[in-house]
Amino acid sequence: MPQRDKIALVAAGGSMGMIFSERQEGHAPGLSAEDIARWLPEEIRRDILVVDWSHQPSSHFSIRMTTDLVEVLKKLVVDGVQGIVVTCGTDVLEEMAYLTDLLWTYPQPVIFTGAMRPSDLVGSDAMINLHQSLLAVRCEAVWGLGVLACFQDQLFAASEITEEIPHRRDPFAAPGLGPVGEIRYDRIVLVRRPKRPTSFSSAVTPAREVELVTAALGGGERLIAALAQGAPLDGLVLAGFGLGNVPPAWLPHIKTLLKNNVPLVVTSRCPQGTVDTLYGFEGSARRLLEFGVFSGGSRRPVQARLRLSVGLGAGLQGDDLRKYLLET
Repeated sequence: MPQRDKIALVAAGGSMGMIFSERQEGHAPGLSAEDIARWLPEEIRRDILVVDWSHQPSSHFSIRMTTDLVEVLKKLVVDGVQGIVVTCGTDVLEEMAYLTDLLWTYPQPVIFTGAMRPSDLVGSDAMINLHQSLLAVRCEAVWGLGVLACFQDQLFAASEITEEIPHRRDPFAAPGLGPVGEIRYDRIVLVRRPKRPTSFSSAVTPAREVELVTAALGGGERLIAALAQGAPLDGLVLAGFGLGNVPPAWLPHIKTLLKNNVPLVVTSRCPQGTVDTLYGFEGSARRLLEFGVFSGGSRRPVQARLRLSVGLGAGLQGDDLRKYLLET
C-alpha cells in the first residue's frame, strides 16, 4: 500500500534496541521497532511507518546484509515514503551508511542513528538521537544530501564520518571537515553541502569476497599468503604504513594475486593518511602502483573496501575502476 507523506523508522539492530539480559550477562537485543517508537509523542508517532527489520548487533552484519537493507529502503521510497531513519549499531554504522550512500540514487534522505548507551542506562542518548533524527529527516534542506548520520546534535555525511571514541556519547567525527549540519533545539541548520559520491542503481550487487589486510610491524605476510593460495577472493585492500608502503615480504604474494586477476587497492592505515609516490624502495606505494595495484588515495581502508566492492559489482575494470576508486 502506498505510504505517501510518511516517514519510515527502520530498526536494524544495535544498542538502541538492547536491554540488560541476566541470561547473557550483559546488554543484548530485547526491544522491537514498535517498542522504540513508543518513546515518541503520539503526534509524531502517528505519521511514522515502523519497520522491524533486524535485532542483530551491528558486528554481526555483512556486505550482503547491508545491501539487503538498502533494498528494503528503496522499496519504501518507491512506495511513497518521504524520508527514512535507520537505527543500527555504531560498531559498523560508518560502513553501513557509506555503502548505502554508494547505492542510493534517490533525493529522499536516509539518516542513520543509534545509541552509545542503551535506553535502560542512566544518561542514555537513545531517545534524543532518535528524536533529532526524525526532526532532521523531515527537513526539506536535507533532500539531495544523500545518506547522513545523526548523533548528539550533529549531522554528518556518510562519506565523511568515522567513529573515534566508542565509549562516549559523541563518538563520531568527520576529521578535517566537521559536521554538515546541527540540530539546534527544534531547528536544522546546515553549515555546508557535502559532495555526493557516484551512486549506482539497485541493479548493482556489490562483490562480497573483498578483504582488508592492515600492515603492522613485521606482520601480515601469512594473511596475504593464505589469500594468494587460492581462497575465494573478489578483491583486496591493503592498508599500508604511512603513504601506502607495505613490508617487502608481501610482494611475492601481491604479484601472485595480480597474476590471478584479483584487483588490489592500497591505502594508508593512518586516520587522515593518503597514498603518495614519494618513496621508491621495495614495498613502497610507488612500486605497488607500478605492479598494477590501484591507489585508494586518501580514502580510509574500510571505505576503499566498500568502494572496491561496489565498483566490481558494477562491472568496472581498468581505468574506469581506477577513476571510481579515486573519485573525490
